[in-house]
Amino acid sequence: PFYERGLEWLAEGTGKLGFITPNQFMVTDYGEGLRRVLLEYSQIEDVYDFRDSGVFEDAKNYPAIVILEDEQNASERNKNEIRCVRVKGDTKEPTNRALDTAILDAVRQHHHEPGYEDEFINVFDHPQGDLDDGYWALMPPEELNIIHKMDAASDGTVGDVTDSVFAGTQTSANDVFLVTPVDADRISSADTGNTVTVVPKGESREYEIETDTLRPWLQGRDINRWRGDWSGEHAIVPYTLDRDNDGNLTSELIDQERLESELPLTWAYLTKHRDTLESREGGRFEDRGDWYGFGYPKSMTRFEDPKLICPEIAAEATFMLDEVGTWFFKAAYGVQLEDEFKSRTDTFAALLNSDALDFYLKHYTALKVDGYYKYTTNYLTPLPITWGDDDSRNEIRESVSTITTALDIDAKTARFPEAYLGDYDGELDYINYQWQTRRYPVSAEIQGDMDGDFSVKAGRSDEINDPAMYSDDRGARKRRAEYVHAAVDGRSVKSGEEMTVPIPRSDDGVVELLDRLDGDRDEVAAANIEELEGIINDVVYDMFGITPAEQDVIEEFLETFRVY
Repeated sequence: PFYERGLEWLAEGTGKLGFITPNQFMVTDYGEGLRRVLLEYSQIEDVYDFRDSGVFEDAKNYPAIVILEDEQNASERNKNEIRCVRVKGDTKEPTNRALDTAILDAVRQHHHEPGYEDEFINVFDHPQGDLDDGYWALMPPEELNIIHKMDAASDGTVGDVTDSVFAGTQTSANDVFLVTPVDADRISSADTGNTVTVVPKGESREYEIETDTLRPWLQGRDINRWRGDWSGEHAIVPYTLDRDNDGNLTSELIDQERLESELPLTWAYLTKHRDTLESREGGRFEDRGDWYGFGYPKSMTRFEDPKLICPEIAAEATFMLDEVGTWFFKAAYGVQLEDEFKSRTDTFAALLNSDALDFYLKHYTALKVDGYYKYTTNYLTPLPITWGDDDSRNEIRESVSTITTALDIDAKTARFPEAYLGDYDGELDYINYQWQTRRYPVSAEIQGDMDGDFSVKAGRSDEINDPAMYSDDRGARKRRAEYVHAAVDGRSVKSGEEMTVPIPRSDDGVVELLDRLDGDRDEVAAANIEELEGIINDVVYDMFGITPAEQDVIEEFLETFRVY
């Protein structure tokens, strides 16, 4: 209202209007009306975008100064060049007022010099005729030319090729539904007819349940680029996934009769926790037939299809690839391609994780606290997509496969020994230990005594020395200590937390699992993920026809506005 009324009060051709406001109206849906008013009734003289520089002390919203003139002539408005000053300096430290002063001095001295750039600011002109009531991205000519080139080279947009962007599901009882197997690696929908030992999130007690309803589970904070930082958690998902007469996927809660007859261990586990499940949300599930279902079972037909998974807010493009349809999740978004493109999900992940598309998105998306960016549907759908030729897609597929394989193996090593026991047929003992001190993470070492016995110590208060670590052979005792060290080192534990470490009864079994762990660590070390991502970036650059000089512009922009 202030902009609109202010423009009404201006004398045409003589008056000027300037406001300091949050810059969010340029890149949000709610700013569409204001953007339209400014384009239809004003000539935009200057825009000073201070982004997250912090020059306005205590301002939570990122500020911009916009200076306007009343201009009724559309031709004049369209040929107008907007003088823009984009602040680069990061002065979020509240005591760094000297740097704030330096930025403001640079703005005052150089705002009239398009093409000027220093460590604090860019000064450039942006054509007003290039703007519409969509999101505004004011940028130097060299960046704008790249945006136009990518649009021209595209086969469409993300919105054209995606079938769904969907939210995760919510159990409303994670302490019951989330469990961690102690004797198996990742369990998928194909793993039926077996049983595993699990520990619920809210307990230290072990239960045996069937694998049929277990699905790998990620929290939003676990989502990383290419792969998740998986803790080993699974969700008990008591739902069927079937196709109706029209071929559409449907999901229904498994009925009690089937659970009792076909999955009795899972039903016994749920029944034991019935009071907890019924008392959820103020007793909403009490005396209901669906008391063992999720609180908000959203998107259930989507999880077991190929997809990307991404956080809503991130410092950089963070798209996790789920090329099969394995992962269930909460507090993140799934991005699913139309059926005709699902076989290209790996190429899609490479495009969205590339520097080129991250450069494009960061010009148009909303900037959030501490320099993070929004990666939500409204900012993803306009991104340009090009699929390239068969050679490009094959090169991307090979690099992505190598990256994801290395990350999968790395995640497996972090879950030693549990992740290695699914393929181990020998008998196990169990070391039970209660941590005396909170350790984030555990920094353990192996210590030997004069009698040739070994223990695993962390700090002064925690020492693991269990009968299951004993062997008649001194070398074997040391290997058992190395096994326990590998099992606990680097984990995060709370004071009083109980941990169970499965360990082979035979010395040969200990050696077998340690050898497999060492081999996996060597394979991870041999994979150069940074180099592989560089190959992917180069292929994507070629797909959009971006020259080496333009690549330098993209990479300088991403480095300048990077979150540290």
